[in-house]
Amino acid sequence: MKDWHTAGQMADQLIATEVAGQDKMWGVANERADSANGELFMAGLSQGLSLHAKQAGSPNAFAIAPSTYPKSWSGFRDYGSDVANLVVMVAFLRQEIKRKIANGESIERTKRNPVTQPYTGDQPTQLHPSSL
Repeated sequence: MKDWHTAGQMADQLIATEVAGQDKMWGVANERADSANGELFMAGLSQGLSLHAKQAGSPNAFAIAPSTYPKSWSGFRDYGSDVANLVVMVAFLRQEIKRKIANGESIERTKRNPVTQPYTGDQPTQLHPSSL
């Protein structure tokens, strides 16, 4: 697929569908006791770590959950494709963001300080869209 706009829409739809499934399983408010202490973040991180290992050539990347996977959770697995694993990872992270916002945590995004945090990449500095 070479249509980047359509691919982006498909990615958004896949994530929304996964989040909706998680909401059905856990409740929209994620009121499960086992999601209140960063477990959603750690589950997403674990999915990403195993996917990274799989992409690096580890044939057993999903055989055992990483040590970062919540100890009280079961069901860690390979969802079959890189895209599916990324969708599950992002959905867990999105759920954690939602949980933090609902709990009143700050949503502030700080800007780069060009004096103390200079951009040293090989591309020209790009302003973040919120700066425009």
